[in-house]
Amino acid sequence: MRILIIDPVGGISGDMLLGSLIHLGCPKEHLESVFRLLPVDGFSLKTSLRSVQGITALDLSFDCGHSHGHRTYASIRDTILSPLPDAVRDRAGRIFLALAEAEAEVHGVSVEEVHFHEVGALDSILDIVGIAAAIDYLSVRSVYCRRVPLGTGTTRSMHGTIPLPAPATVKLLEGMNVRFTDIEYELTTPTGAAAIAALADPGSPPPDLTVKSVGYGCGDREIPGWPNLCRCILCETKEQGYAPHMYLVEADVDDMSPEETETALARLFDAGALDAHLVPKIMKRGRPGFCFESVCPAERLEEVMACLLTHTTSIGARFHPIERRVLERTSYTISTRWGEVRVKESTLPDGSKRAKIEYRDLARISDREGLPVASVREEVLRLIREGSSGGSPNPGEMHREDTTGRKP
Repeated sequence: MRILIIDPVGGISGDMLLGSLIHLGCPKEHLESVFRLLPVDGFSLKTSLRSVQGITALDLSFDCGHSHGHRTYASIRDTILSPLPDAVRDRAGRIFLALAEAEAEVHGVSVEEVHFHEVGALDSILDIVGIAAAIDYLSVRSVYCRRVPLGTGTTRSMHGTIPLPAPATVKLLEGMNVRFTDIEYELTTPTGAAAIAALADPGSPPPDLTVKSVGYGCGDREIPGWPNLCRCILCETKEQGYAPHMYLVEADVDDMSPEETETALARLFDAGALDAHLVPKIMKRGRPGFCFESVCPAERLEEVMACLLTHTTSIGARFHPIERRVLERTSYTISTRWGEVRVKESTLPDGSKRAKIEYRDLARISDREGLPVASVREEVLRLIREGSSGGSPNPGEMHREDTTGRKP
């Protein structure tokens, strides 16, 4: 699995991040082919190599000619991004949404009322679309970001003089690891912060990685004694079955009817939990109670938290990042004299296979045929063994579905 580590050594902006991704290995020609899908014209992508503090980095800019005016979030979402491939449109849309939500909160308006200024300019739109397209081209599964440096001072904007880092930048970086500096310059821009906020997983990358390639993108200003660079490191996991960052969400209750717990657990799965269960425990004052525990991916944390607080009597919940390993898994069906039975086959760390028969199929056959579940299971296992050893396929022919991949 490919992992991208963004290392904003001296800061991060849209063009610095995109430049580092091109330097890393995404061809400029590929990005230009994606840009041609956009309903805009009159621009060209320019790149060149430049030495920054003795390090060769890619300097990127867009020549956009005349002004293209300001755009709303809705117009960017519904018009600009609509022709893009699904994966690129989704990533770019998440970056724009993060920006819109931050700007809306800073200025006290709704997301739909947000008018982008610098971000609405064509070069910033191209930066964001290019970042999304490059990550897709590089087949990146997870993104992590190291500590983000922030400058100081003030700068001019459409709203007047504002402090640095910009209010939207600070909002976007909530919950992230940052480093305040005395550099009187906008080291991290709202576009760069939005890319991190929308794409980076929380926590740290897995410890055992292989570095595949490294790319550097540079800012347009030379800052004496400061490496105005953004570095991207493309890695692959050495561990088989490493899963992206997950969260464990917990809530304790001692005043909820046990009859309601079944519905609450079902709602957690609907909200995006990959696992959910109850753990009995003794609460304060010796009351018997239980703890709702659920595991969910980082992108579904808010939905699972909201579901837990809505469908249980808890008035609070705990959550913290966790890591896990999953085995490669293939699902298929096998034909038996009683009909088809579903099987999940996992690949163990030593390369051997382990088959798990769908119990509901065994129970269905048991009820219909009046046979013990154990007898049905043994017959299906025999057919699986014969199929694996090249025996007669009928009965016992395996029908592999297109579901090969990691367990969710």
